Amino acid sequence: MRLPWMLLCLLWAWVGCGGAAKVVRLDTGRGAPVVQVPRADGTAGRVTLDTEALKDAVARLARDIRLSPHAQEAARRLFEVEPRSGSYLVDVKRRRITPLGPGEHLSAEPSRPDVELTRAYLRWCARTGRAGDCLGLLKESAVITGDARFALALALAKGAVLDELWDAVKDMANPEALMQAALWTAATYALLWTVPEPATKGVAAVLTAALIVYVGIDTFWALIQGFRHLMAESDTALTFDELRGAGERFGKVMGRQAARAFVMLATAAIGSTGATLGARLPGLPGAAQAAVRAEAEAGVVYAAVGQVETVAIVADGFTVGLAPGAVAMSSSGTRGGGSASSGYKAWQTHRGMTKARGSAGPNKEWHHIVEQTEGNVRHFGPEAIHNTENVIALDKSIHDMVSAFYSRKYPLLTRSRVLTIREWLSTQPYAAQRDFGMLAIENIKKGIWR
Repeated sequence: MRLPWMLLCLLWAWVGCGGAAKVVRLDTGRGAPVVQVPRADGTAGRVTLDTEALKDAVARLARDIRLSPHAQEAARRLFEVEPRSGSYLVDVKRRRITPLGPGEHLSAEPSRPDVELTRAYLRWCARTGRAGDCLGLLKESAVITGDARFALALALAKGAVLDELWDAVKDMANPEALMQAALWTAATYALLWTVPEPATKGVAAVLTAALIVYVGIDTFWALIQGFRHLMAESDTALTFDELRGAGERFGKVMGRQAARAFVMLATAAIGSTGATLGARLPGLPGAAQAAVRAEAEAGVVYAAVGQVETVAIVADGFTVGLAPGAVAMSSSGTRGGGSASSGYKAWQTHRGMTKARGSAGPNKEWHHIVEQTEGNVRHFGPEAIHNTENVIALDKSIHDMVSAFYSRKYPLLTRSRVLTIREWLSTQPYAAQRDFGMLAIENIKKGIWR
């Protein structure tokens, strides 16, 4: 069964390797999809994750994860994926085919290459200090076969990042189980990229949207093509060294930063739904940079990533299906970057706005999502600042906390030890400031940012 999958993977790699810029289509169910072309000016920046940030994130996530003893089976249920291969009992008289359960095997002897590959895998586990079936690849078969092949190749591709994951969880009660859950979650999710007309839904769609934001559209597209090559090579590899070579080639495509993001987001997805994964995203390292990049890369406000329902991979990019009411941004909107509604109004001054709108309400104050600093007014124009989409009524207590938060120095978010959040934010485009402002309100309300 290996040859058809290899040909399919190579076909998809050939179809999807065009050099044209990729786009994102935002489908909100209201009219034609909005086409978002990623900016080429580099203003969105990169989301960077260092070793300590990854370890801290995984350690925090692990405390809330309920692990299954059958990581591969749990990952299949999470993403609603059927196994590509397995063992079956065939009843010819009743015309019935019954799949064998976990741990059940046919009596046929495994091939010599599969046996040697399995022995080499066990020796590799021992060399890494994690003896036995360290990645949980032998739960459904006595030898490395089927999906376990590319799961192993994926683990070898991540290399040092897998070691960072181990360092983060090694002192926990069952570190091997978390390692296996993270690997099989990542591998099973990546399998969704390889089917004809690939599309993700539910938790997989939110994971796709988050990965696009963290690594960028071009890198994510390269990961899809690279993983298809990885599967084709894994299916035909006869030795551990061949499998390791396939993994190392994919590792070069992925890079350290994308691998860290992949591991972190896959860990966050374990046992999640789309909504719970979306709720976890704002508390992860790199969330501030992700908020800045979300609009530039995908045209979506970061706070709405959890409301992504589907992501389809098409020849020229991605089509993102958003839940009704989810806020989307696009370059075709108003001067400030938002889409004008029928009740949209703008003013030249804050005083003019408050005179027209009156009080914000009992125990509330008017809050500018994109702040009314002198630099912002000068750069974007007063009407982009003083309008009904940018100025909202906020509880006074929350308003005070947001203002105080913006005055703080927060190196984890800004990657600077000298700039306050307000100073750092002033260097960003309008839409990025708005995305961050919306995210700040939500995270401060939830107590995530203080």
